[in-house]
Amino acid sequence: MAIIVDKEEKRRLIALSCKELLLKHGIKNLTVSQIAKVAGIGKGTIYEYFANKDEIVFEIITIFINQFQHDLAVVVADDTLSSREKLEYFMLLVFSNNYNKEFAIYQEFLSIALSGAPSGIVEFRNHCRDGFEGVLHKIIEQGIENKELQQNAKMLIPMIRYFHTGLIVDVALGQVEAKEEIDKFINSIFNDIVLQGE
Repeated sequence: MAIIVDKEEKRRLIALSCKELLLKHGIKNLTVSQIAKVAGIGKGTIYEYFANKDEIVFEIITIFINQFQHDLAVVVADDTLSSREKLEYFMLLVFSNNYNKEFAIYQEFLSIALSGAPSGIVEFRNHCRDGFEGVLHKIIEQGIENKELQQNAKMLIPMIRYFHTGLIVDVALGQVEAKEEIDKFINSIFNDIVLQGE
């Protein structure tokens, strides 16, 4: 009887085996030969599961993002935290010590996406953006339901996302300190949209 291979699970396992390799070498310096060696399979087998190196990178970054979003979901579900605390956690998490290496990969990914990347990278980045925007929606909606925020706070979601992306670039360039900028930004948001006495 033939062995049935779950192709999606095999893709995930190959990507997981290469996670540290990507963190060590970065996106541009990662090769399919390195991936095959670390995964313990032939280079030709890699192409049975991935069309190219970009797909492998997407799979590994998806693993990072899934973990990141899991960590965020735990915080968003925590009823003991205010919307302000959740928003601060959301914005600071990518800069935390737990994600230093992943942050470096995300910075490289952003630089590739911003420098005339192939459409696959742009589509993948849009997918990631949509996922994070969904988390922001939950935080803002909870704040509105808990009467911490006004109804019009939803209009701030794109602004928060753009600020966060710009902050990632500025921190990467060593121009600002993340926590200080996030504190100023959140203070300005909550001074304008927190419901006072209502």
